Amino acid sequence: MSFTVCLTPEEQALLERVSRQSARSQDDLVRQGIRELCQRLLAQTGPTPYETGRDLFGAGHLAEPPTDPAKRQIWEALHAKHGRLG
Repeated sequence: MSFTVCLTPEEQALLERVSRQSARSQDDLVRQGIRELCQRLLAQTGPTPYETGRDLFGAGHLAEPPTDPAKRQIWEALHAKHGRLG
């Protein structure tokens, strides 16, 4: 399977340098890098950031409209302008 990756000039130079020093093809180095990274990411234990905060997501509610008449007028104008409910 073919896959295209755009490297920065610095990344390309680094890959070429390592390829020459190790006498391995750039393809081999890239495949090995992908394999090692994927294995390391799959082996990570512990909750993901989403799992850590799952109970917090969607727990909020809309604020009550202000009771002060001036603030209420601004609130109503903003809600009319932006078409928001609440």
